[in-house]
Amino acid sequence: MSNKFSIHYLSQAWLVLLLAILYGGGLAFVNSTLSPKIAENIKNETYSLIPSLVGNPEAFEVTELLMPMENGENRTLYQVTGPESQGIGWVLPASALGFADRIQVLVGTDYNCSTILSLRVIDQKETPGLGNLIVEPAFHSQFDGKSTDTPIRIVKSAPAKASEVTAVTGATISSVTVADAVNEAIRLAKPFIASQI
Repeated sequence: MSNKFSIHYLSQAWLVLLLAILYGGGLAFVNSTLSPKIAENIKNETYSLIPSLVGNPEAFEVTELLMPMENGENRTLYQVTGPESQGIGWVLPASALGFADRIQVLVGTDYNCSTILSLRVIDQKETPGLGNLIVEPAFHSQFDGKSTDTPIRIVKSAPAKASEVTAVTGATISSVTVADAVNEAIRLAKPFIASQI
C-alpha cells in the first residue's frame, strides 16, 4: 500500500516537473522572440512623443547618448537640439515597480535638466479604473514645470508645496511609483547632462 502511494506521488511530481519545464521553456521562447519587437515599439513610441515632451519645437534633432550606470550597464538618454545645435531639452526614460508590474515613463526636461517640461506613462499594467489613471493628463500634467532641485513627493490632498503632486484617488502606490521613477531618473541624469552641455 505504501509503495503504491509512493509511486503515485512520484509520478505526479514528475508530471508537475515536466509541465514546469515545458511552460518555462515556452515562456522563455516567447520572451526571446518578442523582446526585440517590444523594445522597437517602445523606441518608436519614445520618438513619437519626444516633441511633446520638450515643448513641441518646430524643428529639432535627437541624439541618443549612453549614460554609464553604476551596475556597468548603459541607459539611453535623448538629447534634443535645434537645427543650429542650440539646446532644447532632454528626454529621460525611467521605470519603477508599481502595484502590478513595472511602470515605464518618459520625462522631458529643459536643456539644463532644471525643470520638468512634461511627462508620459508609456507602459503600465496597473489596476483598470484605478492605477491605470496615471496615464491621464489630470495626473501626469501635475509634473509639468516642477523644479528638479527637489524630489517630487506624492500627497493625498491638494499640494501645499511646489514639489508635491496629488495622487490618483485609490492608487497611491501607482502614483508614488511614477514619482519614484522620475526622481531616480533625474538624480542619475543630472550629473551626466551637466557633463554634456
